[in-house]
Amino acid sequence: MNKSERGLHFLLDVYDYQNAFKMASLIDDLETDCLYILEMLKERRELNIDFLYKHHEKNQSIKENYGLDLVSHSKNEETIINYILDLEAKIKNGRIIDFVRSVSPILYRLFTRVLLKEIPDLFDYVENSRSDRYDKWEFEKMETSSNQTIQAFISRRRDSRVTSRSLVDLILLSEAPKKIKETVHLLRQFEKSVRNPLSHLIRAFDEKELHQTTGFSSKLFLEKIIDLAEYTDLTYNRKDFYFDQMNRFIKKKWLT
Repeated sequence: MNKSERGLHFLLDVYDYQNAFKMASLIDDLETDCLYILEMLKERRELNIDFLYKHHEKNQSIKENYGLDLVSHSKNEETIINYILDLEAKIKNGRIIDFVRSVSPILYRLFTRVLLKEIPDLFDYVENSRSDRYDKWEFEKMETSSNQTIQAFISRRRDSRVTSRSLVDLILLSEAPKKIKETVHLLRQFEKSVRNPLSHLIRAFDEKELHQTTGFSSKLFLEKIIDLAEYTDLTYNRKDFYFDQMNRFIKKKWLT
């Protein structure tokens, strides 16, 4: 194994696909398929799922030649699964501060998916802001709904903004299973409990600090996030981390 290959091994082990791709691009005899897979992994870590869907033919070629299924979900589902992959990579690298700062977007998406199982026409009652501002609840439409959960929700004065808080309030009023409600409540409390320490951060925020702040570990919160994802019919491999699978394949095929 030469110096460049040893360097690639190290970068793969810490899921630094950006630098792995740069280094691999400088190796003259490295196969283009290897470069493509590294580029795909780089784009995944950058949360650029669009990249995968712009290279359908190449993805099919990789699947036929190596049995690797690089994309197996709809774009919306793949976006959520990829976000969870990124969260797990942050935990494995000990980047706890990055983990907690990245939680809110995935919770908002998952809370929405939970509600869609209970209220399939949920988006009929949401005004899309089509900007960086919050979407808004359409209270007038909600008043005409025959859905008891919606009626219970609007029986109290509410902020018109669609936020994690309002989504959780709606879930807790719904017919969702008790265990799911408990998970949703726990994740919302986690989101709230870390917000203030992060906004006034004056010291390192590591696993110990996270436990002191919330009473739980990053791994437990990741497990709860995955629980919600699976409840909304998403599939996530808890036992064999996707990036580790890809790393083993790359090392065995091209870096031995």
